[in-house]
Amino acid sequence: MKNPVFYGWWLVGVAFIAQMVGAGAIMYSYSVIVLPFESEFQASRMAMMLGVTVMPLVSALISPFLGRALDRYSLRAFMLVGSLALPLGFMALSFATAIWQLPVVYALFMAFASLLMGPLAASTLLARWFRTRLGLAMGIAAMGTSVGGFLFPPLVEWLIDAFEWRVAYRWLALILLSLTLPAMLLVVNRPGDRGLRAYGATDAEASGRGQTAFSTSAVLKNRNFWLVAGVISVLFATYSALLSNLVPFALDTGISKERGAMLISVLALFGMLGKIIFGVVADYVDLRAGLGVAAALIAGGLSLFLDGSFPALLGGSVCIGLAAGGMLPVWGALLARLFGADDYGRVMGMMNPVLMPMTVIAPPLAGRIYDVTGSYRIAFIVFIVALLFAICLLPAIRMRVASEAGRPS
Repeated sequence: MKNPVFYGWWLVGVAFIAQMVGAGAIMYSYSVIVLPFESEFQASRMAMMLGVTVMPLVSALISPFLGRALDRYSLRAFMLVGSLALPLGFMALSFATAIWQLPVVYALFMAFASLLMGPLAASTLLARWFRTRLGLAMGIAAMGTSVGGFLFPPLVEWLIDAFEWRVAYRWLALILLSLTLPAMLLVVNRPGDRGLRAYGATDAEASGRGQTAFSTSAVLKNRNFWLVAGVISVLFATYSALLSNLVPFALDTGISKERGAMLISVLALFGMLGKIIFGVVADYVDLRAGLGVAAALIAGGLSLFLDGSFPALLGGSVCIGLAAGGMLPVWGALLARLFGADDYGRVMGMMNPVLMPMTVIAPPLAGRIYDVTGSYRIAFIVFIVALLFAICLLPAIRMRVASEAGRPS
């Protein structure tokens, strides 16, 4: 008789669905979702962008508290709340009577959903269920974000075209609920709840020996926390700045809009590939090296962009797409390796607001440099230097067993 599939792999599918729906419906579809508000309420473009501006700020504020709660209470219950918050948000949008209600809905509903249906909850779940093959598990689950970005914008656009926009949002809410609620009901908080041990766990790990819970102050005193946050901040900020400025940059080089859009598609396609490649490799190599390769690929891609020709831009997009796809699973696996599964939600939740300032500042900084100099060249050089500095920080991260992670260094 064949051995049954380890239940953790089913939870990889649950995490995939959560991130597919969360990223696809909230972030990737935003520009489609807000279009009816422009004509209905004669809203300015700035007002239309308030939702996607307020939401990450609220998410950053609540992330530390929510991450701690995920470790202390039922993760399944929180993910079920996320599966309800998202459709309720779209249902609330369908009753909007003024543009100011758009950022309010995104702050009250979508901010929670983006965390409970996103990497914070999904990675916390997988860190509990996998000791080995964690990189692969997180890589597969993270592919959901790319699939969601591919599927949901055209779906939302079709619904709006087929129905009056308020009705379209209500249909979208029902679709989201039907996708997420059954999947979240499959969540099991910990392997022990089903009489199992985490995939690849030793006897000591399975029995809980060697796991040291640590306080918030201990995390903040741990140099690994700040080193990882510094490296990830540079990676995320550079990618965010590049993604938001890529098409204008491509047009400045004389490339057509169609080819500019193609570069975005190449980024997305190789981002999916990068999630799997880095996820697999992360299980066999030093995770610091994984982040180093990602930083080097982005720096190499930006160096190719300095050339300005379309083949160079295409090659640069391939490099950056691979790196962007690999960042999330390697980051998640590294946090689990350094801090253990029991406090994973707390650590990632505390790290999110640390990452926010650079991620928010980088895109307008690149735009400002362009406004002053008439070129993105200096911006790219600044990012390349920052990436090289981040690579230099990696050897200072002390790889240690989870039981040591709570001790300040």
